[in-house]
Amino acid sequence: MTILQTQQTHVKLPKKNIIFTLTTGDRRTPMAGKALRRRILADVLSKGGAEYLFEQIASGNTLTALAKEYDCSRQYLSTSLKTIPEYGNALAKARQEAADALVEQGLTMVDDLDGGSTSSEIAATREKVQWRKFMAGSYNQERYGNRPQTNVTISVGDMHLDALRKVNSDLAAIDREDREREAKTIDADYEDVSDE
Repeated sequence: MTILQTQQTHVKLPKKNIIFTLTTGDRRTPMAGKALRRRILADVLSKGGAEYLFEQIASGNTLTALAKEYDCSRQYLSTSLKTIPEYGNALAKARQEAADALVEQGLTMVDDLDGGSTSSEIAATREKVQWRKFMAGSYNQERYGNRPQTNVTISVGDMHLDALRKVNSDLAAIDREDREREAKTIDADYEDVSDE
């Protein structure tokens, strides 16, 4: 079933006034406007404002699920909520908490499997858990993210050889300086010319 909505747009051309009628079909949501934004913000405020949003998102609920309650798109809800800085900050903090909720949901799913679970149930659960793990990593990178690991190998023998090379190069530099100083000194044979 397709919901059709008609919107009239007036466009003024240099010598004529022409009215274009645009008809658009949208299966998901009716056209949202400022009235919907005011209704969303008023409803969130009446339910507790930033604390309500934090609680909803931190417990694992999604903006998509909240958007269905308001009969709008996820993007529209997100944009509307972020017009209030306090709500935007609450959403950002809640996502880090939501990572923990997603991991706990994954644990519950695995715990719900029993000895009689079929291989298809196990595979489906594995995929759901993997997805929750991915989302937890994107919500809280420090705690659940997959960062590339850097392996550092230290060889005491190599470090010892490097130290010896450094000492030898320092000694060679000192010897070179000593030879240069000796070359600069004037060697002369002295002859005694006194009258004795």
